[in-house]
Amino acid sequence: AIEVVGYNKKEPTSHTITLDIENNVINFYYTKRTDLSYTVKYLEKDTNAVLKEEKVVTGQTYLSEVTEEAIDITGYDKLDPTTKTITIKVENNEITFYYTKRTDLEYTVNYLEKTDESAEIKLAESKVVKGQTYLAEVTENAINIPGYVAVEPTSQSITIDVIDNVINFYYTKRTDLVYTVNYL
Repeated sequence: AIEVVGYNKKEPTSHTITLDIENNVINFYYTKRTDLSYTVKYLEKDTNAVLKEEKVVTGQTYLSEVTEEAIDITGYDKLDPTTKTITIKVENNEITFYYTKRTDLEYTVNYLEKTDESAEIKLAESKVVKGQTYLAEVTENAINIPGYVAVEPTSQSITIDVIDNVINFYYTKRTDLVYTVNYL
């Protein structure tokens, strides 16, 4: 029996016949290979950075069709198509899904008075910055609030995550104020 791509020979793999005037036929039988595999990759578009460990699926049958769906990856949006189908070959069975970083995130900056009782009193309207990109680094500086002094650190940086992007600046009341009494 000859080798046939994607198939296993069944026994017997050789035959001998005595030639006759007709019906000189030798049949060899094959079964599809069932020891094949495919790989699913999850990559960032443009950089090809690996976002999740690749998935390898074994025990696949030659010429069968398999369908995979893109998984959710925190901080990333799936790109179309999010469902892909391939026909299993002997090698190079690969499905790749591409993702981009989310750009719909936000962060909040709070300006708070730190009191002796560990209470936090809001001194100014919180600043909300929308349209932020996942894993981007942002830096904010404390603002001037009349009658208060910003407590160190007065500059802070954070890396944008999917949730809980908050910068808190703390202030204490000024203690260096003076007043004048006039007696007229």
